[in-house]
Amino acid sequence: MVLFSLTGAAIAALLSAPNSVAYLAPQLSNSVATGKSRAFLATYNTKTSSSSLAFHNVDNNNPTQGISALTMGFMEEFMTGRDDQTRKAANEKYLAELQKRVERINELEASIEELGDDEMVAKTEEFRKRLAKGEDINGQILEEAFAVVREAAWRVIEQRHYDVQLLGGLILHDGRLAEMATGEGKTLVSTLPCYLNALSGKTSFVITVNDYLARRDMEKMGQVHRYLGLTVGLIQAGMNEEERKKAYACDVVYVTNSELGFDYLRDHLALSPAQTVLPGNTGEFDGFCVVDEADSVLIDEARTPLIISKQVPAPANKYRAANTLAENLKEVVHYTVDLKNKNVILNERGYKDCEKALGVQSLFEEPADASGAWAPFIINAVKAKELFNKDIEYTVLPDNKGVGIIDSFTGRVLDGRRWSDGLHQSIEAKEGIEVSEQSKVIAKVTYQALFRQFSRLSGMTGTAMTDAAELEFTYNLKVTPVPTALPIARRDYPDVAFRTREAANKALVKEVVAAGGGSPEGRPCLIGTTSVMQSESIVKALAEEGIKTELLNALPENAARESEIVAQAGRPGVVTVATNMAGRGTDILLGGCPSTMARLKTRAVLFD
Repeated sequence: MVLFSLTGAAIAALLSAPNSVAYLAPQLSNSVATGKSRAFLATYNTKTSSSSLAFHNVDNNNPTQGISALTMGFMEEFMTGRDDQTRKAANEKYLAELQKRVERINELEASIEELGDDEMVAKTEEFRKRLAKGEDINGQILEEAFAVVREAAWRVIEQRHYDVQLLGGLILHDGRLAEMATGEGKTLVSTLPCYLNALSGKTSFVITVNDYLARRDMEKMGQVHRYLGLTVGLIQAGMNEEERKKAYACDVVYVTNSELGFDYLRDHLALSPAQTVLPGNTGEFDGFCVVDEADSVLIDEARTPLIISKQVPAPANKYRAANTLAENLKEVVHYTVDLKNKNVILNERGYKDCEKALGVQSLFEEPADASGAWAPFIINAVKAKELFNKDIEYTVLPDNKGVGIIDSFTGRVLDGRRWSDGLHQSIEAKEGIEVSEQSKVIAKVTYQALFRQFSRLSGMTGTAMTDAAELEFTYNLKVTPVPTALPIARRDYPDVAFRTREAANKALVKEVVAAGGGSPEGRPCLIGTTSVMQSESIVKALAEEGIKTELLNALPENAARESEIVAQAGRPGVVTVATNMAGRGTDILLGGCPSTMARLKTRAVLFD
């Protein structure tokens, strides 16, 4: 580290490489009259003879302002850069070590291929006995088990693990997060560590983001596990207690993150071990867990805790009065909106005007009817007005049966989920529908606390390196990128920005027309949107051009056909409009899905 002085201010320059020298000096053309000057930070690498130069404004009268290492962004860039370099070097060394194990697995392939079906099943029992006798699960048995699963997958579903998929399986078994590009077969990779860890007698959990994916993965990949003699369970919404207990008792369990979390909470509310459903009847779980789409589950959705509550009567008149009052309050005059933190703050005039309108001395005083102080009612009403938009954050359910929360990551309506602390009732009052009973929290858990219970937690996703530091700090999950089996042929074009939504929609329609969208000989087009409202506006714009579209968004009427829409999105000329990440993780086959087409044709013939 080298320390220089500039106009009386001590500036620390932290070097990012051992062969670098840093100079911090005022620019020669200082302006004494204005009291301003500019400084530059120059770094020179003596080994590569490369240099860089950056200018920064300095106030001569207050030289400590604007020139610190933090305000220059130098410290942040340095730390991030060094972390990325260190992580990359460590991953390269780690993958080189794993490659040796992959080669040993490949050497076993010829001998495993000669085994009959009964001998393959016998291998499972052999592995269990060896582990029971104390053999290290990370030793030679790992390579043998992976070779057996690879052969089983080829025999049962005609899919053979590539070498890079074996790498991914080894990474997952080591309790890391494998970053694998889209289409690299993450679902098949999960069969490797799940089989091996299930041999220890503890349940292996495969966590997915929705019921459809859990069922799809269980039906297909579960065949591999069953062929090898393991039991496979599936947890779906609507299952009763006995069905859940039976499914959780299996060797491998496919379940969504929310179902697992709520089962955990319900077990902790149980009055006896017999009422619990998780393995061991203790209300706890450990063992191996692999999280699919880990960045969505562990980072995005982890911002909101899972809550179980009971319903208590809500003061509907208060919610309606607060909504009427909020409609007459004005931003800046009565309150400020914090969009980043999704909050509103009443100012002094806002409090006084509300107190005057309601005829109370203070918004924080508890009234005689014990219905609660007015302040939270009004703040929630203003939040509902400013921060929550229909068909973006929520939708009104059919027949005005309430308000449904839209999952911003999947675009689906979250069945049975409600906002707490009176916010849900405030939104119902805003929409003019019957105010429902309000919730009182009786159990709560965060995803951080939930998933850190597993003794071996792993994950897989297509995008994780950007969140590598957070994942490692929060879950102790190191992120390791897995090379692709073949060079990436996809073309990634730069983003195009428009000043208005209307202009963007027009440009989008032109792109679809140019690609032949809507015609039998055209290319399939998939359009992603961020809200229900936006998806419907794009469908309307395409319809005006005579282009028929398939719409996949959060509305309940589209849920039944979701799998069909996604499966056929790759057919020639088909144009599919989907809300953000709707159908996330599902395969879109170019040319369409033959099995789905056969099912549709059969259904059409039977009904006709």
